[in-house]
Amino acid sequence: MSSSSSSSFRFLSKNGAGGGDGGGVGGGVELEVTVLSAESLRLPPSYCSLIPRRLRPYVTVSSAESACSTAVAAEGASGGGEHTWNDTLVVPVGAEFMESRGDVHVAVFSEASCRLVGATPLGWCRIPAADVLDGLRPPRALRRLSYSLRCPRDGPAAPARGSVVHLAVRILGDHPHRPEPRPATSTLALAPAQPGWCRVAMGIPISGASAAAAAASAVVGMPTWAWGETSR
Repeated sequence: MSSSSSSSFRFLSKNGAGGGDGGGVGGGVELEVTVLSAESLRLPPSYCSLIPRRLRPYVTVSSAESACSTAVAAEGASGGGEHTWNDTLVVPVGAEFMESRGDVHVAVFSEASCRLVGATPLGWCRIPAADVLDGLRPPRALRRLSYSLRCPRDGPAAPARGSVVHLAVRILGDHPHRPEPRPATSTLALAPAQPGWCRVAMGIPISGASAAAAAASAVVGMPTWAWGETSR
């Protein structure tokens, strides 16, 4: 597989399977991606050629384990950069994706008419795991998602270019069910309440000479239950 990668996206050659065996780290879990269509596709601003070039777009879907591509799409009858595939691709996903911490990369290319010239990247996007494992529906339920394509050489913070790709995705295989964590129970046992010490008494504040006299005549009391035990 010939590929070039960066921290935010990767571009792969057409049909550039990454040697995945269909198993993946996630215990045979795969992501099915049906590439429906794309609209407003156009060559990147950096592309410069004296010869007009007709778009021959195809889509590559890749995970950390593997990658695969659609066929080249013909332009729709309405024109305007709209193309249709309806091709279904399957890539294995690992444990990181199933824990909602990963994503799957989608890249759109335009195949060159001459084999001596490489494919031209048109844009890229990511399918976050949170969009598939949203908790609203089962992971095997088909979800239709649309993403704006970003400029091929821009990072994730760059604005979208106006091109949009439409996908339908779902999880295949056994999705491991993670039980909800039980709340931790305290191991500290509370001491039993002692009789005589849980009674509430109301006091009247005193001040001045009365406070000094009260302090001089103050005595330390003992609860009646304790006095009874010591006198036995």
